[in-house]
Amino acid sequence: MRIAFIAPYISNRAGPARVVASLIDRLCQDHQITILAHSVEGIWLDKIRFHKVPTIASPRLLGNAIWLISSTITIAFLSLVTRRRFDIIHSHTYVGASFANVITSHFCEIECHRLENNGTIRIRHAGILQSFRAFDDKLYRRSMVFAEKAVFGRKAARVRIVVSQRMKEDFINHYGDAARDVAVIPNGVDLEVFTPVNRQVYRHSVRQEHGISDNDVLLLFVGGDWERKGLRFAIEALSLLPGSDVRLLVVGRGDKSFYSQLAESKRVENRITFVSGKANIREYYAASDIFLFPTLYEPFGLVILEAMASGLPVITSRIAGAAELMNDGHDCLLLDDPTDAPSIAEKISLLISSADVRDGMGRLARTTAEGFGWDKIAERTLQVYDRILERKEGLLDNAKRPADR
Repeated sequence: MRIAFIAPYISNRAGPARVVASLIDRLCQDHQITILAHSVEGIWLDKIRFHKVPTIASPRLLGNAIWLISSTITIAFLSLVTRRRFDIIHSHTYVGASFANVITSHFCEIECHRLENNGTIRIRHAGILQSFRAFDDKLYRRSMVFAEKAVFGRKAARVRIVVSQRMKEDFINHYGDAARDVAVIPNGVDLEVFTPVNRQVYRHSVRQEHGISDNDVLLLFVGGDWERKGLRFAIEALSLLPGSDVRLLVVGRGDKSFYSQLAESKRVENRITFVSGKANIREYYAASDIFLFPTLYEPFGLVILEAMASGLPVITSRIAGAAELMNDGHDCLLLDDPTDAPSIAEKISLLISSADVRDGMGRLARTTAEGFGWDKIAERTLQVYDRILERKEGLLDNAKRPADR
């Protein structure tokens, strides 16, 4: 099968970029893969055709405009000038996806826009740089809502995929019947990269690097966009836990100055370690005891599944898309209200009170994650492709059939 993937960034670092990279890595073994992207990392390109598409990362709105123009020109050139033929064109972005017959959305832009407007997610504006970023994000979000509506706001012949049932329900709430035929394929996880075995290799060295004792109970928070993902409430919950032997490790990029001040005001600044975004995230899962992720809005939450695969007990929001795969009280603890710091602290206390409880829940979490390895997710994606090809063949057969006289 000849498959073209369209995505601005493809890498093994985090988020949708890692999802696309993992899917391509599985499919390139048996299919001809072409990539249209600005950058590709972590994939062997000897079996793949890569076409670099110009764009910029910031400001995001301008980057979107450049990506729209350049990706459209590139795919048109390949299709119309070089006569490159693709059985499937799979886009992981709304912008520049006009040639695609499969579109995967990793985020419901209009729902996040609603939560920002009603103050559920509060975007900070302190300082000139923060104000510029907030303004850029606001314009970017509006442009993405417009693009999203073009894809999900009306019936379409193309196949549209989202990563959770919760996300599909968000689209139906906003776009009605036009979104009811959307397919749901969850994200997967690399079960060999994210594994409890890593604990034996990395646990001591990572803790030693950051001045964390082997006897400390270490909570882990991973991700950027800290306002949306609830870092504030993780810090507030930490402040309610007595003792200095419970630590929080924050891995990702965000407004470190603001959250350091918040930690200081809550008198837990000595119990929190900030680490900028790292590619070796599996080492930080291995070093930790509990994964804490009180997100306010999360269509899926790839880090949740990675933590589970790493054998960590997870505390996260019931509204996270990945929560659909989990069983509260069995392989995780789910939060009804991620802004309720005392409730978060209570669930943390339940886990820190017993290493046996943590280990047991972590083992069950790993078992759940094993049902979502990338091989299985790639197989489900191929089933979608096959249905598209069957439909194409049916249309061709009908076109060739002589008209009734």
